Amino acid sequence: MTRQSSESSRGFSLVELLVALGLGLAIAISAVAAVATGLRALARLALRAEAEDVLTLGLEAFMLDVRRAGFDPRATALPAIVDATASRLALQADLDGDGLVDATSEESTAIACDVPGGRVSRIVGSQSLPLANGVVACTLEYADASGAPFPSDADPDPPNWGVDHADHGPVTPGT
Repeated sequence: MTRQSSESSRGFSLVELLVALGLGLAIAISAVAAVATGLRALARLALRAEAEDVLTLGLEAFMLDVRRAGFDPRATALPAIVDATASRLALQADLDGDGLVDATSEESTAIACDVPGGRVSRIVGSQSLPLANGVVACTLEYADASGAPFPSDADPDPPNWGVDHADHGPVTPGT
């Protein structure tokens, strides 16, 4: 009889071992699921932060372009706005003061909405810089200093638009 009691006290039975393995597996699966959920939330947060950074940089570049549009140190009657449609705003400035606008340099800039291509781009000279991909809708709207809207196909000639470099109002992002 002593022999049987020593055998039964040596370890776990098969049933006890299977129950312990099952509980351990359930705990491990729960831990992995919790970590995976946290990682997915972190990835979404990182994507959102990146999108906000790109948007902020794009708006800052756009506001810089608008503020310096029409810079004309030689007073050659340089129009600030070259093209203004619902999908494109092209601006120019004589940044080097030579009396000419170099279309291949940053003296010529544009914001372009390419909905079929799914992209909003900032075009500096002859270089296109994507600001956003996956765009499904984009419309540029224009207003005067009092906030009255211009039609998007309005003549971009400065006398008709009332745009004078000295009278630029604040550039604010729309909603």
